[in-house]
Amino acid sequence: REMEVLPKGLRQAIGLLGAGGRIVVIAYHSLEDRIVKNLFRDEGKGCICPPRMPQCGCGRNATLRQLTGKPLRPSEAELAMNPRARSARLRAAERLPDAAKAP
Repeated sequence: REMEVLPKGLRQAIGLLGAGGRIVVIAYHSLEDRIVKNLFRDEGKGCICPPRMPQCGCGRNATLRQLTGKPLRPSEAELAMNPRARSARLRAAERLPDAAKAP
């Protein structure tokens, strides 16, 4: 059930971050990476109101800023030392100050 619980676990981890806190995820499967990519993208969006609305009605603020546009992959040197790392993809994001909980 890893694919089912991954989004919930990531949201909980993001919720624990303070302002400027960073979350780093290494995925070893393309489906896992897609879940992480989409969640980071969704948490990085602000207003989700339709463009035709004259004012924002949702009040949504972005909670994350992606630090890696594309996933980081292992280098050739790393692959030579550790062939099992070939499928690894690393993504990182930072909690925005406005989104952090007040202490």
